[in-house]
Amino acid sequence: MAVFVDLDEEVEPPQTHHYGLKHEWNGERAKQLPAGENGSDGGGQSRATAVLEREPENLNEHNGMAEALGCYPIVMAIASSIDLNTLHNLSRTCRQIRQALLQYRSSILAHSLHCVNEDVPIDPEDTFRYRARAGNWFYMEDGRTGEYNGKSGDCARDMVAECRRCGTVVCRNCAIKPPAPVVQRDRHRRLCISCTKAPLGRLAKPPLRADTPVDADEMQMAICTCDTKGVWLCQPCGRSIRSADQEYKSVWRWRGQYSDVLGGLGTGIGEGDRGVICGREAACCGSKEREQETDCDAADAREQDENNGTLSPWTTPSPASSVSGSPPSERRTPSPQLRPGYARHEIEGIGGVVKTKLVRIVRVGACVPEWEDEKKKGEILGREVSGRSRSWCGWCWRVIPGKKDLETSTTGTSGK
Repeated sequence: MAVFVDLDEEVEPPQTHHYGLKHEWNGERAKQLPAGENGSDGGGQSRATAVLEREPENLNEHNGMAEALGCYPIVMAIASSIDLNTLHNLSRTCRQIRQALLQYRSSILAHSLHCVNEDVPIDPEDTFRYRARAGNWFYMEDGRTGEYNGKSGDCARDMVAECRRCGTVVCRNCAIKPPAPVVQRDRHRRLCISCTKAPLGRLAKPPLRADTPVDADEMQMAICTCDTKGVWLCQPCGRSIRSADQEYKSVWRWRGQYSDVLGGLGTGIGEGDRGVICGREAACCGSKEREQETDCDAADAREQDENNGTLSPWTTPSPASSVSGSPPSERRTPSPQLRPGYARHEIEGIGGVVKTKLVRIVRVGACVPEWEDEKKKGEILGREVSGRSRSWCGWCWRVIPGKKDLETSTTGTSGK
């Protein structure tokens, strides 16, 4: 470190003040005021001179955070977890922190948080077409966009964050186009009785303490903020959210057309495991283990594509397309391990075709309640959309607090 001192200017102090150190210069900070018209110095002049000589108090002179940012390992560990916008806001907190960051400016800019697709080459043939399609949100739901494997342009460094669902770090150019505000009401999923009565912190990932208030910083990071802070999802997670919303609503429409009793006979709909399952699915607080049957042809084809590495993180392939699109020479030959056994059962289908189904034990969420007032009005998830009941977000897979959760947090804060 070098200190430059101008010996001609004796009034100015040398720049030797650093973090945790005091000024070493004790000279005058201001010139004496001229004497009054009568040549005598009054009491007011001496008080003014004392004020000018007094050094201004620096509240951040012994700030531990500013001193810690002067350490290279600490500042690099922090910079690797934030983007350039957050880094800029951090530098504007006080002068000491800004000076600590400026000395490592080049290293910080190079090691700040970056997108996972930054090293992926840009496809010049599909870039223009992808950008034109990305302007229309409903076109992005088309299945033909699943064939796109590249990225739309250079990755940005100013807005980079983790996907709210899977945690993959993506920039603003690789994230999905935010859905329209009018479709945010379709993201709600109904929770079962167990998940509704459970503490809000238990539904977070990772779980928090049961007495954590809603307005706490750790709780705000764990709950859904799609309606306040926006939707931030990567392409694989955000490409099918609208189709999933429509499928979930169609289940409730189908449930509204059938009742528990049809023609004096019980239909069994809504009894046992025949109702609409909890929005948390396998992570439900009241989930149970049940048998699940899967077509082995589709499961084997998908497993083959995953093992061969043909799946791209930006695509959502279907088993039918992978089987029909692959040449006969690349199709998987059944091995002795895939023969019928305890988990694989042979069944005779239409036309005498023998197929194989896979039977395995999976965890299934509990059934959610159905309210009579919503059935009469033909309303779908009225309590969840209005915010009266706690719900689950189908976009970011996080809990949405209800009216009771917010009132409990407000009461606890006012009581303290």
